[in-house]
Order: sequence, then structure tokens, then C-alpha cells
Amino acid sequence: MDGTAYLIQETYRSDKIGQYISGGEKKEILVSEGPLTRTEYFKAGQSGMNPEVMLTTAAVNYSGETIIEYKNVRYGVYRTYLRPDTDEIELYLHKKAGI
Repeated sequence: MDGTAYLIQETYRSDKIGQYISGGEKKEILVSEGPLTRTEYFKAGQSGMNPEVMLTTAAVNYSGETIIEYKNVRYGVYRTYLRPDTDEIELYLHKKAGI
């Protein structure tokens, strides 16, 4: 693995007047950065996504989080792919407004 990233599990709590306030718990994971293919750019573009990064990590690290911090930048996870015959999962990331 090349580096580290932080998976962020969003949590919400209620304040004393009943408004929900968002927060997050960070979990550090080891990752490897991989290449994005032309096919990925094309398919993601059809869905209105702009792919930025593809990271690979052990599948046990990922629990469905939708936000990840990598190299001090927050991204949204728009797609995952569990590699067959391995214990690794690919996380496809895009910049997401509001995170």
C-alpha cells in the first residue's frame, strides 16, 4: 500500500432545540492509488460524475462510507468494485460539493 486515507462515517446528533448537527468519525486505512481508465471517465460522465481518483484497499476496511479524505482533500465515493479472487476493493472518488 502506498499511503493512507481516512474513511469518514457521517453521524448526526440533535442539539437542545432539536436541530440535527452533522459530524463524522474518521477511520485511517492503508490505500494504493490506481489509474482511471477512459472507460471509467466515459461511464461516470454519463451519470454526471467527474472521476478524480481510484484507490484500492482491503475490503474489510470499507463499510459503505460515502466520504473519504485523501491527501488532505475530501472526496465522495461514487462507485466501488470488489476485485474477484482477492480481498481488495476499489473505491472510485469524485469531488463532491458540500463536503
